[in-house]
Amino acid sequence: MRVGLILVFLLVSGPLSFAQAEVQEEAFQCQPKELSFGVNNAFVRAMTDDSSQPSDSWLLYMPGLCGQSESTLRTALPFEIEAIEQPIQIQGSFIIELPESDNLREKLNAIDLVERWAAIHEHTNIPRFIPNDPSFSSQWHLLNTGQGAGTIGEDANVTGAWDSATGNGVLISVVDDGVDHQHSDLSPNYLTSIDYDYCGNDGDPTPTSNDGHGTAAAGVAAAKGNDNNGVTGAALDADLIGLRLIACSNTDQDEADAIGHRRDIVAISSNSWGPSDNGRTLKGPEPLLQASLEDNVYLGRGGLGTVTTLAGGNGRTNGDNSNYDGYANTRFTIGVAAIADSGYQSYYSEDGANILVAAHSNGGSQGITTTDIRGSGGYTSSDIYNNFGGTSSATPLTSGVIALMLDSNPALTYRDVQHVLVHSARTNDASDTDWSVNGAGHDFNHKYGHGALDAGLAVHIAANWTNVGPELNWTSGEQSISQTIPDNTPNGLSDTVVVDAGLLVETVEVRFDADHTYRGDIEVKLTSPDGTISRLAEVHNDNNNNYNEWVFSSVLHWDESSDGTWAIEVNDNQNGGTGTWNHWELLIHGAEEVIDTDNDGLPDEDEENIHNTDPLDSDTDNDNLPDGFEIFNSSTNPTDDDTDDDLLLDGQEVLIFLTNPLQSDTDSDGLNDGTEVLVTNSNPLVYDMDEDADGWYWFQDCNDTNPLIKPMVTELLDGMDNNCVDGIDEGFAQIDSDNDRLSDWTEFHVQNTDWLDADSDGDGLEDGDEVEIYFSDPTTYDPDDDQDGYYWFQDCDDINPDRNPGLDEWLNGIDDDCDEAIDEDFIGLDRDRDGLLDLDEFILYGTDWLDADTDDDGLQDGYEFFINTNPLFADLDNDEDGVRWFNDCDDNDSSISPYKTEVRNGIDDNCNNEIDEGIEPLAPKILVVSIDYSQQTIEQPIKITTYANQDTLEIIYEFEPGLVIEIQQNNAIINSVNEGTFGGSVCAIADVTIDCQQFTFTFVEVEEDVVEPSEKQDPKQSASYLSQVSQHILFIAIGTVILLAIVAIGWEREKTVQQWQAIPPQYVGNVPAAPDLSILNKGFDNR
Repeated sequence: MRVGLILVFLLVSGPLSFAQAEVQEEAFQCQPKELSFGVNNAFVRAMTDDSSQPSDSWLLYMPGLCGQSESTLRTALPFEIEAIEQPIQIQGSFIIELPESDNLREKLNAIDLVERWAAIHEHTNIPRFIPNDPSFSSQWHLLNTGQGAGTIGEDANVTGAWDSATGNGVLISVVDDGVDHQHSDLSPNYLTSIDYDYCGNDGDPTPTSNDGHGTAAAGVAAAKGNDNNGVTGAALDADLIGLRLIACSNTDQDEADAIGHRRDIVAISSNSWGPSDNGRTLKGPEPLLQASLEDNVYLGRGGLGTVTTLAGGNGRTNGDNSNYDGYANTRFTIGVAAIADSGYQSYYSEDGANILVAAHSNGGSQGITTTDIRGSGGYTSSDIYNNFGGTSSATPLTSGVIALMLDSNPALTYRDVQHVLVHSARTNDASDTDWSVNGAGHDFNHKYGHGALDAGLAVHIAANWTNVGPELNWTSGEQSISQTIPDNTPNGLSDTVVVDAGLLVETVEVRFDADHTYRGDIEVKLTSPDGTISRLAEVHNDNNNNYNEWVFSSVLHWDESSDGTWAIEVNDNQNGGTGTWNHWELLIHGAEEVIDTDNDGLPDEDEENIHNTDPLDSDTDNDNLPDGFEIFNSSTNPTDDDTDDDLLLDGQEVLIFLTNPLQSDTDSDGLNDGTEVLVTNSNPLVYDMDEDADGWYWFQDCNDTNPLIKPMVTELLDGMDNNCVDGIDEGFAQIDSDNDRLSDWTEFHVQNTDWLDADSDGDGLEDGDEVEIYFSDPTTYDPDDDQDGYYWFQDCDDINPDRNPGLDEWLNGIDDDCDEAIDEDFIGLDRDRDGLLDLDEFILYGTDWLDADTDDDGLQDGYEFFINTNPLFADLDNDEDGVRWFNDCDDNDSSISPYKTEVRNGIDDNCNNEIDEGIEPLAPKILVVSIDYSQQTIEQPIKITTYANQDTLEIIYEFEPGLVIEIQQNNAIINSVNEGTFGGSVCAIADVTIDCQQFTFTFVEVEEDVVEPSEKQDPKQSASYLSQVSQHILFIAIGTVILLAIVAIGWEREKTVQQWQAIPPQYVGNVPAAPDLSILNKGFDNR
């Protein structure tokens, strides 16, 4: 857009200039100054990179054209120029635009007015890689309570800073792929009026979909906190703007503008991006960005400096090192490494001597919880992202902590910020073998810089920090080597430089130039006079050529003295690639080193001429306070070990007891500090009172609220230490005032009894007896409720006078004598001599153990059990036949008993389970079968009458089917509706004997109108039936066998003896029924 505006201006103003030649041409306005080392080196690298890539845009440093006209510039350059622009970052520089891309390198080298040049190319910066590791949705990096398997306390300790600083009034710019500034966690403190989109060239850096990197980084740094919404940033009240840059390709100019954006008010520029982390990229800021970074620290924030933070890189798994990243490697930025929730190095975080501090991120058991683009345009479909990480997250966390520091002390310069971070960094992962201590006493590690970020300590130190002196710089100048580097050996080349600059080191830079066919083979180490080693380059997989004027930086020598011999070693530790070390340069940046031989904070000259202290002894008066501390901090006399003469050394008062070393009685209570510490053991910081006005201070008085309690009074038995000596109620343990065998102390403190009354509860038992003999409660009245002469604790039932230890045991299922045994005196006894033990009668049988015949039936209980009768029920002879019911088969019938004679009557008269046994069997016989008509017409009856002898018990008829039969005693009346001759039989039955006869008869149709005289039946016809008996002998024999079998089965009796059991009342008086002979009817139709 800027080029376009210039073109428009040229198009409009060109004709006017031509038409009005007399108008004087406007001169270039610039005030050139000597290029800084960094900017100059950026130009040199661009001019010597051996590239032939054309460009349509070139940056030319031509300070001689300041004050000259544009035509002069065009005349000096022998090629067509489309547009000219003056960048503000480097005074005396010009950006020229060509009609088409061209390689101007040789042409520019031949033009004297062009002192430095650089081709401008668009290049792409990418967000730091965010590893896809699982995490828990909690902001453990702010307060780690062990959630998600993290280490408790392993966090940035921002909660230790928030009580005094929240970032209020400090402005952070997040240079990234855009910021969703309408997010509810970002909008409250977001300044929309000064943000910018360097991709869209407008004032709205809202990210496009899937560009959530900047929004997440902004939330880590400065999400609004304490508002009951979403997440909290490290600087929860800091102001915030977003600058959209890396969402598109951009130029050196774009990067310079974005990082330098509103440096007048931006305190911190947070950058979570950089060149590729593939381990094969060696890329740094181009001239305009380099100049912008320098302007940030020298011009930003009113001269205090805009602090620029840069992600240290995520390429550790690729062998990458942060020293190969010229953005994080420059001394004008703060390089940040990443550590996980365990405190260990995140697996992706790059080592580097340029790393100042490490901050928390993912790489352990969980990621970072922060803001996300609203809706579905970010990492997730919600407004919160729980898995942010990489050095992309560690960097804004560091930016947020720096905002807290600047809130606490807005006067800090960018160098003071670095000093505070170095002094406050915490040693994490203490077992890591790379930890060392530099010559100034600072811990350092190539993985973590000076350690983990500690916001609480950083804010505390910042609040009381005295700004360092002006920056001083020293250079060795270019040191020529021009030697071949020995291949594949740890014993390569080295060089030394002796420094006598008198500086306290902050940053050390090494400009290194070497030609090599495989630069990943090269190892570079720098050793300070104090022996601190910075590993600047390590062997890694990089097959590219050369280190072309590359500047390594190191912050590991912080606060060391610059003076002495610095050594550099260059080794080729791999086989194959070869090269030459051309030259190098050492640059040291810091503040003036004051001569302080004893390191007590006082210059030797002041100690001798002003303070009269020993310049060779840091503690002249040996009070454990350095002389400088006594002069500048405690204001005590460095030559008097007890300035206030209170018997405490100044060092003891300041470091141990925190008393005022200038006031002998710090708390003004009338006791000097030494007396309180050494004699009374009281607190010299707290006013010592005698609240009860009993003449004793609280630390002498064991109860300073009760004037009756104090030393030297008589001890009372009252549960208090009345005399403040030897405890409570001492002396009463040996006294028994009421002679109850319990000491007064025991009665008062243990038993709660009246130590002046032997029977506290008035129950007739002395307290001592209750405690030691009866084990009862001497404070509770012990009753004898049943008044049987025994107390409740002696009596097993104190409501029943018939139970107590003085009674005899009775057989009743109760422990009558309270010996915890029941009926024990009756074991083995049979007092009624009935053959049953008393206990069995009481417990098992329910019989009277004092009555041998419980049921008074004349049978003893034991005998009844022997014969299986019930001794609880009288065994009677109901029919008075002289036989009891259990021996009588029918005790209701006197004619039936075991002593009766069996008669033929179908009854077991003699109770031997047999009926009518021993009696001659009956012989039934049919005597006459009379048929009134042997032939009859249909529907007219035929009557058959049968007569049998006296042995016959029953007469049974049987007829063929199809007849209608009516039986009346020994008569059978037959009807038929069909004509035909029919047969039948009749049987006389008794016991198991049967006698049968057969017969026939005929039914004929009625003849109409024919009347014939009937013949009188021949009386002899009955004899014809008798003659047919022989025809049915087989039928009768089979029927007889069946009948005998049925009778035999029916008369079978059970032979086993029944056990005694109570006789159900419904059976009393019953006798067995006669055999059921109806079974003999089976097979006959009795109709």
